[in-house]
Amino acid sequence: MAKLFEESSKRPLLQVALDFTDLKQALHVASITIDAGAHIMELGTPLIKSYGLQALVALKELIRDRLIVADLKTIDAIELEFIPFAKHGVHAVTLLSFIDEDVIGDAISLCRELGIDLIVDLIHQQNPIEKALRLADLGVNIVNIHIGVDVQRKRNISVRQLLKEVEEIADTGIIVAVAGGIKPKDVRLFVEHGAKIIVIGSAITRHPNPYQATIEALEGLR
Repeated sequence: MAKLFEESSKRPLLQVALDFTDLKQALHVASITIDAGAHIMELGTPLIKSYGLQALVALKELIRDRLIVADLKTIDAIELEFIPFAKHGVHAVTLLSFIDEDVIGDAISLCRELGIDLIVDLIHQQNPIEKALRLADLGVNIVNIHIGVDVQRKRNISVRQLLKEVEEIADTGIIVAVAGGIKPKDVRLFVEHGAKIIVIGSAITRHPNPYQATIEALEGLR
């Protein structure tokens, strides 16, 4: 249990997902949202694939002691993917939930050794409640209920359709993060259903005024 788990156990947190392929643009938006009070910066998967550790080093220098999540979406080679990011100061990494349970167990142990948190992403799980409970049995303490951007577009749905699942999983004591089409005005609804980490991407990062959008999201947390 590292810093992200500790902080999210105390109060709900806002995580801004930097899903960019342009590092300069990502850092610009990160600076604005941090100034507005966002608690966590997420190195989005496209940013990591485009820039790797360079993105983490640059973000760390910019935001200093704020929390950083690397959305690696790891499915294999956990040491090769986790260790470099941990050594460069990331606070949490993500792992996809549909992989072998032995690998999940190894990932839990490795993250404990590294002093970082593990977030297991439930994207594409048909029964997220059942899977979350199984993950808890394995020792996972943070899960992300997540509807991917392509599914949102094709089916015109968002994670709002999973509020019941959010509440049931949160009731078990697991820290629940939520991601997928969330807007600042939705934040209060997710907090009321037990979510502890609210992940917002384009509704803040592509907003004409990211600062104001961040402020609106933070008001929902309070």
